[in-house]
Amino acid sequence: MQGDFFLTTWFLQGMKWIYGNVNSVFFTILICTVILRCFTIFSDIKTRKSSAAMAAIQPELQKLQKKYGSDPQKLQMAQQKLMRERGVSMWGSCLPMLITMPLFFCFIAAFRFWGYEETIRLLVSENAEEIFRTYKFLWVNNIWQADNGLYPVIQEGAKFLANTEQLDRLLYLQSNPGVWEKLAELGIAAQENGVYHFLNTDAAIAAYDAAMAPLMEVYAGHNNGWFILPLLAGATQFIAAKITQMGQPAQDPNAPGANAGKMMLWMMPIMSVWFCLTYNAAFAIYWILTSVFMIIVNLVLNRRFPRTPIQQEGAK
Repeated sequence: MQGDFFLTTWFLQGMKWIYGNVNSVFFTILICTVILRCFTIFSDIKTRKSSAAMAAIQPELQKLQKKYGSDPQKLQMAQQKLMRERGVSMWGSCLPMLITMPLFFCFIAAFRFWGYEETIRLLVSENAEEIFRTYKFLWVNNIWQADNGLYPVIQEGAKFLANTEQLDRLLYLQSNPGVWEKLAELGIAAQENGVYHFLNTDAAIAAYDAAMAPLMEVYAGHNNGWFILPLLAGATQFIAAKITQMGQPAQDPNAPGANAGKMMLWMMPIMSVWFCLTYNAAFAIYWILTSVFMIIVNLVLNRRFPRTPIQQEGAK
């Protein structure tokens, strides 16, 4: 995608390279997930160490709360000073989520652009029906559409061509100029001053719908799914976050950053459901696999770094 964030382009190109070797979207996603988790596991280990360090200074934080309880500003400054001296970060327990969120949005964009490319392939390929059959995954009729009972199996022309600014910048089209010529023949694109671009006119929308009509008839009257993948994405993300918190030391609810973990526990599952309902099923599969690997890794880390009980002032 020309002009897009470089990580998004790298992820898309990397996935397409793997897909060219394994010829399976699912196994492509699985391989990418394993590779990424191998990198992010280091942040998981760092988080556990940070949590242990936070638990170790709990008695001193409690003393500060008693000393400056009537002056929140001085309390906050004293707590921050203590944590700097001990090398403890109040956001340490949220580190995996803070790393995961940028990946979340990069992969959303990468899978969206990949879906655009696959839709264009259907428009210009002579064996479109054969290609289209490969898009079915379990109960999802088209993996490049959301697993959503309210979505059609193939995106309609009005919605697809509403994204002309993004479609014009697809790297797939820049490296395959012959595709532009076929799109122009269909009346979906045009050339101006030597540069091709998509059209978002009534005639272009009608041309798109006419080109897709034979494929739409294959699943006439059917939806594209049953909301299962989005719900699984939310559930696995919640379980992963919950298991992560279970492996962290108990903290004083008044301690700095104590509510940050609770906020992330609910925020990411809700985001997961929403985005998987509105973006394609390929992304939902990636996100579920990511959460499953998070669950496995955190179960292992929970055994490697047992939960440390909170230390109370005066404890022997």
